[in-house]
Amino acid sequence: MKQYQHSKSGISLLEIMMNILFFALLATLCMQIFFKAYQIARKTTDLHQAVEVCTSIANICQSSADAYDTLVSVYPDGIQKEDEVQLYFDKSFLACGKKDASYCATVSFVQDTLPQIHIVLKEQNETEVIYELTAAVYQPQTIGALGGVQHE
Repeated sequence: MKQYQHSKSGISLLEIMMNILFFALLATLCMQIFFKAYQIARKTTDLHQAVEVCTSIANICQSSADAYDTLVSVYPDGIQKEDEVQLYFDKSFLACGKKDASYCATVSFVQDTLPQIHIVLKEQNETEVIYELTAAVYQPQTIGALGGVQHE
């Protein structure tokens, strides 16, 4: 009778299980890194859009002598309060009503020696501020027909 001898170079079941476990752990680690990178990219995009929106609002307010009325006319869906206007934006940062909003910009008008606007943009149901901007609203002055300084 012939006896067969098996070679000892074969992979055992334990070695296969260890390799699978090792690659599963690496896959889990990679997924976490990719998810974190996605979140950082999303926050960066939101920050960039928030800067653009706040700068646009500041430019609108600085473009006229009556910043409050100009802002209300450009954003008719905004909610008006005493010295404050709340503007709402959707996920694409386009102006919308409150019910469709993902983001809210609060524009406060501060009457001081130099009128200022304070803009705070954040997600609709969050307390964390995405971007905040304070800008001065300069009142243009002209020399009147009688030689005196007049405010427009």
